[in-house]
Amino acid sequence: MRESLRLAGDEQSVLVDFSEVTYADSATLAELVRFHNEAEKAGVPVAIVVGDQRFTRLLQYAGLAEAFAVFDDRSSALTFLSEKTR
Repeated sequence: MRESLRLAGDEQSVLVDFSEVTYADSATLAELVRFHNEAEKAGVPVAIVVGDQRFTRLLQYAGLAEAFAVFDDRSSALTFLSEKTR
């Protein structure tokens, strides 16, 4: 997970697609927090696509729904990111 959630340095925005994820644990949340801090420091907007509502609730309970822009579908997330990078 850590290798996947890492900025290369030239990103204008990042879409994290968890649409197929049905389970996440504290290690996943910890990596998301670390990545959020890295992206925020770099000024890179991040959107997360979540397909399973249990994962959405987990993000909400962990307070990460406020840190990231969370979407139910990829199209809405991409629209959000394109508006952020204009």
